[in-house]
Amino acid sequence: MRNSLSKTPPYLFQSRHGIWYARIVVPEAQQSSLGKREIRKSLATRDRLEAVRKSWQVLSQLRSVAEGDTQGTTETIHSQACTQEVLRPAKVSAPTITTQSNSSHPKLPRLSQVAEEFCQEKRKQGAWSPHSEQVNRQTYKDMIGLLGDIRLEQFTLAKALEYKRHFSSKADLAVSTVNKRLTRVSALLQWAAIHYGISNPMVGLSIKVSAKVKASKARDALSETKIRQLFREIPSTTEHKMPYRAWLPRLAAYTGARLGELAQLYIDDFTVIDGYPCIHIRATHPDQSIKTATSERVIPIHPKLIAMGFLKFVDKQQASGHERLFPELRKISTRGYSHQVSKWFYTFKPKLGWGERDTLHGIRHAVATQLKRKEFSSDMVAGLLGHSHGSITFDRYGKEYKIENILKLVKALDWE
Repeated sequence: MRNSLSKTPPYLFQSRHGIWYARIVVPEAQQSSLGKREIRKSLATRDRLEAVRKSWQVLSQLRSVAEGDTQGTTETIHSQACTQEVLRPAKVSAPTITTQSNSSHPKLPRLSQVAEEFCQEKRKQGAWSPHSEQVNRQTYKDMIGLLGDIRLEQFTLAKALEYKRHFSSKADLAVSTVNKRLTRVSALLQWAAIHYGISNPMVGLSIKVSAKVKASKARDALSETKIRQLFREIPSTTEHKMPYRAWLPRLAAYTGARLGELAQLYIDDFTVIDGYPCIHIRATHPDQSIKTATSERVIPIHPKLIAMGFLKFVDKQQASGHERLFPELRKISTRGYSHQVSKWFYTFKPKLGWGERDTLHGIRHAVATQLKRKEFSSDMVAGLLGHSHGSITFDRYGKEYKIENILKLVKALDWE
């Protein structure tokens, strides 16, 4: 057990019988009223990892008792710590508890400061797109507006539940939307748990979605019949007044790429690998962004697109002096170049007789559905689509998976 103690958080220690305990130092201002310098609670386990997990649930309770904020629980915790067994002296110092009273102990930062630190780190890591950063910042701003700019130690389970219950009155919010907000706040608190040694009271608060709702989500994929209808109704590829209206839906159907990835393409994003023309999905220009690091990938151009004259279109755009493939598109704030495309399609789809949930993004779902139905491996499909859960990174795409193998997936896409 001694080897594991070197990696043990300072708020945990073992008794001579091997039982793990959580402990909290009582602030000087509260020591006289509590009659203790620290509070201990048995975690009822000899397993270190289980103790760490259980400690997340009890630390906020211990902290409240140490600060004198909770009534009726002090005696319970005190008796549990004192009567179960004799505790051996700890070899590590326990963390100091932050309190509202004036004391020599430093207080933990407020939520606004923690949120800013978290967002800054994500920006440096390149983990978020500009839109993702904006959405996360707005979530934290709204959360602080509801709960107040409290200090970390004040973000208890009660506060977490207050935040969750706030959404129960929002009938217009989908469960998935609420869960996204809960997840964002949980990610912030988890980061704070690592950097400031607090517990994360948001763990496990997401709303469970029934199988029926999940099945409903799965129906967002466009049917092959609708995709064929779309190809008949959108402008032909020889009409170039608004080329994006002709090419983007077709590109989406024959590459599986996100609309935003295609709308932001530059001429230099087209390359030739092993003698085959490809699209390099990446973010090398300042106005480009990709969802995650795994979103960078190379996609061979489908023979159908070549037959439609797509490569000739690329050459024409380059000869015209355009740096971007679709210069008619303008980037809208953090929404990227696809915002204008979505607005156009919103006004266009009533002509097709389509419903509210029929979107261009449904093409991407249809690509995934068709490839999985044709029994391609989930890793290969995830790699082609640039899914974050796929195990094919861009490096593996370039080294382990030859273009001819990726081309097999692309050629399998058939909308005729």
